[in-house]
Amino acid sequence: MDKLALNRLMEAQEFPCISILLPTYRTAPDYHKNGMVLKKLVREAENRLESELSKREAKPYIEKLNELAEKVDISKTLDGLALFVNSNNAEIIDLPFPVKERVVIDKTFATRDIIMTINRGIRYYALVLSIEKIRLIQCYRDEAVEIEKHGFPMYSNLDFYELNPSDLSQEKARIVKDFFRKASRALQDLLKKENQSIVVMGVEKNLGFFREVANLEDSIINYIEGSYVGVSAHDIGKKVWPAVKETMMKKRNESVSELEKAVSSGKYAGYLENVWRFANEGRVSLLLVEESYHQSCRLNQDNTITPLDEPEKGMIDDAVDEVAEIVLNKGGKVVFVNDGLLKDFNRIAAVLRY
Repeated sequence: MDKLALNRLMEAQEFPCISILLPTYRTAPDYHKNGMVLKKLVREAENRLESELSKREAKPYIEKLNELAEKVDISKTLDGLALFVNSNNAEIIDLPFPVKERVVIDKTFATRDIIMTINRGIRYYALVLSIEKIRLIQCYRDEAVEIEKHGFPMYSNLDFYELNPSDLSQEKARIVKDFFRKASRALQDLLKKENQSIVVMGVEKNLGFFREVANLEDSIINYIEGSYVGVSAHDIGKKVWPAVKETMMKKRNESVSELEKAVSSGKYAGYLENVWRFANEGRVSLLLVEESYHQSCRLNQDNTITPLDEPEKGMIDDAVDEVAEIVLNKGGKVVFVNDGLLKDFNRIAAVLRY
């Protein structure tokens, strides 16, 4: 997911912002269902637009939405799909995880699922090193896909068969380090757009060379030793996921510990209505949310919110999505945790700056 595209979607503040989300199938024959579900949701969006706007006002949005839907290649989806349309945006985003099927028409886009992926850190890169070729693999949990853009795979000018990785001369070592430095710079450029972690894989000597020249320590979460030159992307995903999962669990535990300290000092908030107020005041440094928590709300004239049991015209479709965006825009962090972990806070909690 392009971080710049996400920022652009998060900045949208107009009505209508149309979001269509659906789970999708990767393989035949099931992927034919993707088109049927998408058409159904587009029709639902059309009906809602015509009920909330005049037909004349709704027409350009409906046309733009249909044009975007026609661009979707139903045979090349991942596990989820999102379409976003307003007067200035028309974005298709493939999601490497299933999402709840829904249409959201609001003053902002429903970007919560994308935020969740980025902030939970379960989408990451595996960088596979060798002195002949450097591969970049996109992973989501234990699923993995080979990247063939951003300059990858990257090939060196070295003759692999003339070099012995365990006995490199000083000059050959310099050439290898320059090759690895080039890959590091390409990754740095990519990470300016995509906030993802990296696992670096390779034989011991190559890992050592990469550590010397790379400037990616803030992004690298693990080094895995071994030769993975000819290993498929699928098998690499299975190999790296256990180590990544353990690292991510530690990070979530650290966030929960931070919340516990905040409770002890009184610098915390629970319940969506309270968190909403503190988030808008810029006081939330860390937001914790249970993964499946969604809540529609009425926005009151004083900028407070009232949770709704039944939908009503002009409501905020998902105030949890809204508050997560507010926290991020004001420099805070958002972490999604397992359901039930925040039951004492009514499924959402905030660590306050003051």
